[in-house]
Amino acid sequence: MRRSPITPLSATAAAALLTSLAALSACTEDAPEQEPPAEEAKVDLVALLDENDRLAKELYEIEPEITRVCLENQGFSVHDEAALFQVMVIGVDEAGPQEDYYGFQNWLPETATAAEWGFGQWIWESGDEELITAYNEIQFPDEPEIEEEQPPDNSAFEALDAEEQIDWYTAFMGEEKMAYEDRAWRLRNPDATEEELAERRSEIEPAEDEGSIEGEMEIIPPKPGGCELATIEALYGEPQLVEEEMEEGVEPGLAIYTWKYRLEEPAVPPTDQAFIDAETRDVTDAFLTCITERGFGGWEFQDGSWLPVNQYFGKIYQGEDYEPFDGPGYDEPTAMPEPPADLPDDFEGKKAHELDMAVAFAECADEVEYREAFIAASDADEQAAYAAIETDLYTYQDNLREALKTAQDLLQA
Repeated sequence: MRRSPITPLSATAAAALLTSLAALSACTEDAPEQEPPAEEAKVDLVALLDENDRLAKELYEIEPEITRVCLENQGFSVHDEAALFQVMVIGVDEAGPQEDYYGFQNWLPETATAAEWGFGQWIWESGDEELITAYNEIQFPDEPEIEEEQPPDNSAFEALDAEEQIDWYTAFMGEEKMAYEDRAWRLRNPDATEEELAERRSEIEPAEDEGSIEGEMEIIPPKPGGCELATIEALYGEPQLVEEEMEEGVEPGLAIYTWKYRLEEPAVPPTDQAFIDAETRDVTDAFLTCITERGFGGWEFQDGSWLPVNQYFGKIYQGEDYEPFDGPGYDEPTAMPEPPADLPDDFEGKKAHELDMAVAFAECADEVEYREAFIAASDADEQAAYAAIETDLYTYQDNLREALKTAQDLLQA
């Protein structure tokens, strides 16, 4: 299988990135202000992140080929292609500097589209699929289409008898993982009924309190084995058993572990919202004053520099049927204005209110240059955050290249 060559960043680009990031990271207590980054610095940063993504994707895609060679060295010529098949999309819907998308775009329309599309809420409420498609094309003109990868043809493996498949899986994942998944029994009993499956589970699953102490329970999967482990060790070294971070609402005392082995991209420091708020305070106040003078007062910015426009119109259009979004990390707005007392009850009247407000918001943003100020502050904060992990980003790239070279050497051997 032919693969694209590994092309490192040019020396000029790398040097420019080092210079620009170093300048940004040179802030001291005597000069706390973060200057908006030069466009060149952002371009170079995006080039670095894109290159890291490309290398990570290429490494991820080569893993099954290493496993395939391992299996073929043991005499297996037909493989479970579905087990080897991996899907990984990198570079699509990326957050951060690789995507020119800012939080205000969720609630602040462009002047050119406000009079026709409003905030987009009436379009979603209409349920008209053609309108929704047209609106999305306008709002996200550069959104890449994700082509769904088709699973490989697995007919040759499926034609093998159960014992041949069991031999392959044992070589692929090892005996411990085979037993954990009870895969041999399932392969020998492909037509088992729900009752038979339930009975089998009751036979092999531990008792409810087994392995738990004083209400605590640990779920620890078996370590990968066979050619799966050989691939991991060749590219990344020994896999590490790591406890997963649990989300809120998970049963107390439950601990879930997983085996980690792939190279992890350095974590970006969190957004410095206080800095962004300070940098945009004047234009934020000016924007609120402007929309109030246009007849749309009562708004307050929420933590994170956003206005709850969608929630406001959700209540207007849906009335008593409105259900607030309930998800991790989401809080309902702390404050938003009440709808006008004379707001019509019909859909067209509500839509007209939305269009009028959208025009006022868009024009006020133009007048006080709100978008420009927010973009400058966000970019400066983001550039400073990446400057803090500059060394880690290059180390990560070096490790990707080293693992990829190892993989290519193994395939060539």
